[in-house]
Amino acid sequence: MRRAWLTGTMALAAAGLLAGCTPPHLDLVAAYNGDDGKPWIMLAPCGKDDIESVSVSGWPTGDPTGPQEETGPHEDSGWASRGFEPGIGGGSLPLFEPPASWDANLRGAQKLLPGYTYGVSFFARDGDVYYGKSYVTAEDLAGLKPGEVWSGGRAKTRKEFREYVKDKC
Repeated sequence: MRRAWLTGTMALAAAGLLAGCTPPHLDLVAAYNGDDGKPWIMLAPCGKDDIESVSVSGWPTGDPTGPQEETGPHEDSGWASRGFEPGIGGGSLPLFEPPASWDANLRGAQKLLPGYTYGVSFFARDGDVYYGKSYVTAEDLAGLKPGEVWSGGRAKTRKEFREYVKDKC
């Protein structure tokens, strides 16, 4: 009995240690409709932390496997930046127009497709590593009122998003 208890306790401790090795995922990305009619994203790292890479991946909504490797122009869309050295700060940019200086690897359609879910994420560090991430669809963006952003699975005002970021950081 004592051996079983000890084995169980050690297994729980090991699981806890392994779970602690995974960087946290925080909803530090917001998507919104730009004044130019294009979808935009806002990357909000904590404080003055540097973002080291950014990616956008699109896949058919409801596909349980999520983003796929590039298999064709309409089966996956998005881009991934190379690592930034030095890192960059936060800011806003069009969803499908990474700056040329980011040397992004583009894949598939570079436009918002109906029936697709887009995962937008960044990797940052401040001594600790964390990911900023959010998911959005064309339908989510179409439902936004002026001044709203989509983050964490729901519409928020820009003020609510900024307060969320401040609270999480």
